[in-house]
Amino acid sequence: MAENISAACGITLFAAVLFGWKYMFFVASISGIEIPETVKSAGLPIGLSFYTFQAISYIADVKEKKLEAVNNPFVFALYMMWFPKWISGPIERAGDFIDKLDTIEKAKIFDFDRIIRVLSFLLFGLFMKLVIADRVGIVVDKVFEAPSEYGSLVLILASFLYTIQIYCDFAGYTNMVIGISHMFGIGLTQNFRTPYFAENIVFFWRGWHISLSNFLRDYIYIPLGGNRRGDFRKALNIMIVFLVCGMWHGAGFTLIIWGIFHGLMNVITNGLIKSRASFLVKGMTGRIISFFLVSFAWIFFRASTLSQAFLFIKGMIPFCGMQGLRGGFEMEDNLILGLSRIEWWIAGLSIVFLTIMDGIAYKKKSIPPELFISKWGDFSRGLMFVFLALMVLIFGRYGAGEEIRSFVYAQF
Repeated sequence: MAENISAACGITLFAAVLFGWKYMFFVASISGIEIPETVKSAGLPIGLSFYTFQAISYIADVKEKKLEAVNNPFVFALYMMWFPKWISGPIERAGDFIDKLDTIEKAKIFDFDRIIRVLSFLLFGLFMKLVIADRVGIVVDKVFEAPSEYGSLVLILASFLYTIQIYCDFAGYTNMVIGISHMFGIGLTQNFRTPYFAENIVFFWRGWHISLSNFLRDYIYIPLGGNRRGDFRKALNIMIVFLVCGMWHGAGFTLIIWGIFHGLMNVITNGLIKSRASFLVKGMTGRIISFFLVSFAWIFFRASTLSQAFLFIKGMIPFCGMQGLRGGFEMEDNLILGLSRIEWWIAGLSIVFLTIMDGIAYKKKSIPPELFISKWGDFSRGLMFVFLALMVLIFGRYGAGEEIRSFVYAQF
C-alpha cells in the first residue's frame, strides 16, 4: 500500500511539474496574471518533456514489478541524462537502456561494424537536417509569418514543405543521436519508421515518434482500459490519449486542436477499417489521404495562434484569400520565397531522393540507415557514405548567430 502511494505521489509530482511549467505562461496570458521577470527569463528547461516522461515510466515500471529499482545513482543519472538524447529524446525505458549499458564493456575500440552503424545513422541524419529541413524551413518561416500576403498555391506549398521539414528535422535528429550513441556502444530506440508511407493515421502513429506513442499506449491508454471495454470506451480512451499528446507538446489551443484532430482521425479510421469504406484507409488511397490529413494537421502544430492557423487554411482555398493563386511566387532580389533557383533544385532533388530511399525501406519494413547496414555491400555502402558526406559538406545549410536553426522539437 505504501509503495502504491509513493509511486502515485511521484508520478503526480512529475506530471504537475511538467504541465505546470508548460501551462504557467499560457494561463497567465489569458487570465491577466503578471509573471515575475526572473521566472520569465528562466524559460522552459531543455528537454523537460522527455526526461519527465522517462522518470514517470521508471516509477511506473518499478511499481508494476517490471523493473527492479536502480541502486546505483550514477547509472540512474546516466539513464536520465544520456547526453545525445537530452534535448529531444527518444524517450527510453530504464530496463532497456540499463541492459544496453551492460554491453559497453564488450564494445571494441576499433569495430568495423560499429563504425558502419555510426556512419549510416549519422550521415543520413545530417543529410535530413542540414540539406533538407534547414533549407525548406526558410520558406516555411517566411510564409507562416504572414500568410495573408501569399496566394493559395504558396500556402499549399508551405504546408507541404513544413510536413517535410518537421519529419527531416526530428527524424534527422534521432538518426544523429542514434549514430552518436553507437560510438559509445549504446543502441537507442528508433523513433521513426517511414511514417509518411503509412496507410492510415493509426499506422502513422506506429511510425512517428514511436517512443512517445509507446509511452502513451503503455502508461495512459492501457491503464484506462484500452480496447477491452467496448467501442465507445475505446474511442474515449483514444481521445484522452491524444488530448494528453497535444498538451504534452506545449501550451496553446493550436496544439490541443492538433491532438484532438489526430484523436478523431484515429477513431474514424478504426471505424472505417470495419466498414465497406475500408478502401479509404488501405493501400495507395489510404496513404494519400493519410498524408494530406497529417499535412493539414501540421498547420495547427506550426501556427503561433488559432487566428493564424485559420487564416492560413482560409488562404489555401482558391480565390478565398486576398492574393489569388500565385501571389508571393514573384522573384525578389533573385530569390523566390527566400531561396534562389539553385536552392530550390537542391531541395527538390533531395526530397525526391529521400522519398525513394524511404519507399525502398518501407517495402523492406526497415529504414534507410538500417538498409545501409544490413542489405548493402561494402562498395555500394561506401559510395552512399561519400555521396551523403559531400551533400552535407557542400549543400548543407550552415551559419552563425541567428542563422543557426535549432531543432524543432527542442522547444518541447
